[in-house]
Amino acid sequence: MKFIKAKGIVLKDVNFEESSKILTIFTSELGKIQALSKNCRRTLSPLSAVSQPLIYSEFVFAKTKEIYSISSASVIESFFDITQNVDLTIYSSYLIELVDSFIQIEQKNEDVLRLLLNSLYMLKKGVEPETICRIFEIKMLIFTGFFPQFTQCVRCQKSNLSRIFFSFNNAGVVCAECKEENDVEISLEVVEKILIIAATDLKKLSKIRIGKDLNNMLKNLMTTYIKLVLQKDVKILDFFKFIK
Repeated sequence: MKFIKAKGIVLKDVNFEESSKILTIFTSELGKIQALSKNCRRTLSPLSAVSQPLIYSEFVFAKTKEIYSISSASVIESFFDITQNVDLTIYSSYLIELVDSFIQIEQKNEDVLRLLLNSLYMLKKGVEPETICRIFEIKMLIFTGFFPQFTQCVRCQKSNLSRIFFSFNNAGVVCAECKEENDVEISLEVVEKILIIAATDLKKLSKIRIGKDLNNMLKNLMTTYIKLVLQKDVKILDFFKFIK
C-alpha cells in the first residue's frame, strides 16, 4: 500500500455505509480526487473535523488500485463559519460548484485551487460577495482556458470598436459589421472591467470594486457564457433569488 501526502479542500461529501463518507477533495498534488473517510461519522472520530466541505487540510492518503483512503489529516484552514450565514452559504456553494464542474477527476490546476482558497478567504473576511463571484468567474475562465476574446473582433480582428457585441457562439467580442442575430451588445465599461480583473494578481483582487449596475451586466454575461461552456445549468444559481 502506498501513502501520499497532499494539501486539499473538501468540495463535497456523500455518506457511505453506516459511519463513513466519500469525499471529493481538490488537492494541489493529486488534482481532484475522491477519497474514503472511514468511520468519520462516529463520535470522537479523528477524521470528523476534516471530512466536511470548506475545510482545507493536509491529508495522508493510502492508495489502493480502487480508491484513495484517508489515513490521517490535520486542518490548515476552516471556512466552515461561512455556512452560519445563509447568503454566504449560497455564494460559497456557487464557487464550489464551478470548481467541481470545470475540474475533472485527477485533473490538476493549482491556479484554480489558489483562486478558490483566496475567494473563500475574502468571503470569510467580509468582502462584497457579488464582486467575489464576478472575479471568480473571470479568473476561472482564464485558468481553465475558456476566457473569451475581448481585445478585438473575433471575426475580422479589428480593434478599437465603436460598438461592441458579444458572440457566445464564437467566444468573444465582434464589431457592428460582423454582428450576427444572436450577438448581444455590451458596453465598453463591461469590457474594461473584465480586462482589469483579468490582469490583476490574485493577491490584489480584494481592492477591486464593482457597482451594482455593472455587476448585473457582468453577471448576465458571465453566467450565460459559463453555462454554454459547461453545457449544463449551474444549479446553485436558482438559489440566488433567495439572497436578500
